[in-house]
Amino acid sequence: MKILLPYSLNLGKGFNDSVITGGVEKFSHSIYDVFDDVEILEIDNPKDFKTNTALIKNSAIECGADIIILNRAQGSFCGVGVLDSPVPMLLVCHEKPSMPSVLKRLYRFRDAGHSLCFVSEYQKTLYDRMTKRQTYDAKFVEIDSYINSAYVTGSKPKLVEPEYDCCTIGRCDTTEKKPFLMKTMLKDTKIKNLLMTNTPPPNCKPVTYSYYKKNQHWGDTLWDLDYSEVMNNLSKCKTYFSTWSVETWGITALEALSHGIPIILNSDVSGDHASKVIPASPSHYTTIPTNDKDALVKAIKSFNGIDRKEIQDMTWEKHSLENWKTHFSNCIDKTIERFNNKSRATLNEFF
Repeated sequence: MKILLPYSLNLGKGFNDSVITGGVEKFSHSIYDVFDDVEILEIDNPKDFKTNTALIKNSAIECGADIIILNRAQGSFCGVGVLDSPVPMLLVCHEKPSMPSVLKRLYRFRDAGHSLCFVSEYQKTLYDRMTKRQTYDAKFVEIDSYINSAYVTGSKPKLVEPEYDCCTIGRCDTTEKKPFLMKTMLKDTKIKNLLMTNTPPPNCKPVTYSYYKKNQHWGDTLWDLDYSEVMNNLSKCKTYFSTWSVETWGITALEALSHGIPIILNSDVSGDHASKVIPASPSHYTTIPTNDKDALVKAIKSFNGIDRKEIQDMTWEKHSLENWKTHFSNCIDKTIERFNNKSRATLNEFF
């Protein structure tokens, strides 16, 4: 099975860079690590729709791909220009809806015979909410399955005595992850907390650079660490705080649980959070009202004496590599089958 995997050079980082800039990038590495024959196609300028869609189609043909796996819902990856690909495509959509135009893009993608997966039922509710707000007669987005954003693999990390009461990990980004929210919520407390983030590139948006400059002063903040160093420091924490209220899954939440660390979820206005599906037991997480400082402090203290080994063992059982690969392989097979059935039906209509 030959897979073509287009990869956006997010924040200027290539596929082989030691610094992984986000969840989609981590997911791409998971595909590469698990499946035997994966061809990486780096996309340098995601705004050049015409060039990129042609590049994806041509590269799939040239390398003899059986399937193209896409991880971005932008036009450069799944827009009109790529829909006539002779190679079936599976789009794993990770992001929450932004512009209403994405709805039509996803409709067209599936109508062309390709397949679409979301990463959580919560993500599907976000798209359904957007659909309901449209003034035109919009259809609900149909999907083919859900695929977890991550799994656990290798050896279980050693449980160590915590040095920090709370931790968060996230891009230095004021519009989504907002990692420094934890620092501002805990600044007047005695709760020792650790933040791990990145330095924005020189060509970042002005609002991102302003957010970076505003938050450079915080102590116990680690910048631009390799993935292994991030995990090593994560293991030293007692709880993990997921700052983004409209996360669509939460890879860092799984990473925390895999280290035996309970998670605290900053819920959206409805009181919900996507990462609630990740823990193996309700006792391994709690949610707090959006940006509620007192609730965060209470939640951190509530996990005193928690059985970390239980959290770790149950997480590793639920999110095993074997379970993830079996399900993903099934989604690939169904994508190819659906595409072939659509192609045969189109050919029959022609005759």
